[in-house]
This record gives sequence, structure tokens and C-alpha cells, in this order.
Amino acid sequence: MRVPIVFVDANVLYSKTLRDWLFLLRKETCGDMFTVASSNDVIAEVLYRIRRNNIGGPGHLTSNVKEKIEASLDELVRDFPAGMVFPGDDTHDTHVYAASIACGATYLVTDDAGFSDVSDELPYEVHSADSFFQLIGENVPRAVDNVIRAQISYYRSQSDSKTLSEALTLAKCPTFAEIVYQHLQAMSGGNTTAGIAESVKPVVIDDAAETPAVPEGVL
Repeated sequence: MRVPIVFVDANVLYSKTLRDWLFLLRKETCGDMFTVASSNDVIAEVLYRIRRNNIGGPGHLTSNVKEKIEASLDELVRDFPAGMVFPGDDTHDTHVYAASIACGATYLVTDDAGFSDVSDELPYEVHSADSFFQLIGENVPRAVDNVIRAQISYYRSQSDSKTLSEALTLAKCPTFAEIVYQHLQAMSGGNTTAGIAESVKPVVIDDAAETPAVPEGVL
């Protein structure tokens, strides 16, 4: 059976919180549960947004992000056929649609509602970052535990003292934030984390809340 390919959109890769969770979960599952793909166009969009929101930042800011994203991907889509037609309303999403097809994606992870609106017309399953992380938690809770352990020391070292759950909530992953919180509670008590992700009901995101404009550092 083919390992599912997850194509990741720019609105997910832009956030350091989401990048870290995605690539650390990929590492913990050893590529046996999913592999990660994206495209040159998506990375260009990520870098454009980072530079736009950090006009006076150093030159290495974007180059570091580019290098580390590319090093973490299993596949970088460099080309796809011309003339593909995205069934959604926003033609600017065509390159994501086309690159996802070109790599044979099983899942598209995006926070762009335009894909969810036409999900029945797409050859792959559409997930938000929140729902995809919950899916991983349902199937391999131990991987979530291990990523939590790997990230705790980083978050404790930050001057703003955000918790793992708070960072995920700011990154518009409220359901997974609650899952991580409950994992931490169970782990601290020496209890199993199996079944937690299934028990957490999806949390509706407040569309009025803005994604942080400044990326939280680099990978």
C-alpha cells in the first residue's frame, strides 16, 4: 500500500508553529504514515509573505526558511502541466491544485476555505492543519507525545513563555491545541494518551482572529 503524500499549502508553511509540528510528526512517524510535498511556487509565496511582514529583517531570514523547508520535504514539485483548471472560485489557487495532482497527493493541507468548498470535485482529501494534526493524533498518539517532549524545552526557553497549546491556538489549530493540552495532562500523571484525539470535538475557529503577522523565528 502506498504511503500517503501530503501536499502543504503556503498558509500552513508560513507559520513556524505549524511547520515544526508537521515536520516533527513526519520525522516521528519515519515516513511510514505520510510523506510531505510542496512546490517551488508555494515556497515562493511563503518567502514573499515573510519578507512583506519583515521589511527591515536580515537577508538570511528568507534564505534560512527556504533552505530548511526544502531540506524537510520529501518531494519538491518543480513543474506541472499548463492549462489545468481549478474548480474553485479563486484562480490564484490553480498552482496549488495543479502541483498537488502532479505529485499524486492523497491529502492537501491548507487553511484556504476555497479548497474545502470544492472538496468533492478534487482528487485528494482536503484538511486544515488543525484537522490533519488531529488525524495523526488519532492514529499515532505516541508520535504526538514524542513531539511534545521535543518541543517543551524550546518553548520554555522563549521570553514570551507561550505554552505549546497557546502557540497552536495562535496558529489557528484550536482543536489540536486542546488535544496537546490533554496529552500533557495525561503524560504528567503517567496515564495513556490513547483515545484523546478521538474524544476532542472540533473547535470552530473565529474567522475574525488574525494569524500572527510576524513569523515566530525560523526552523
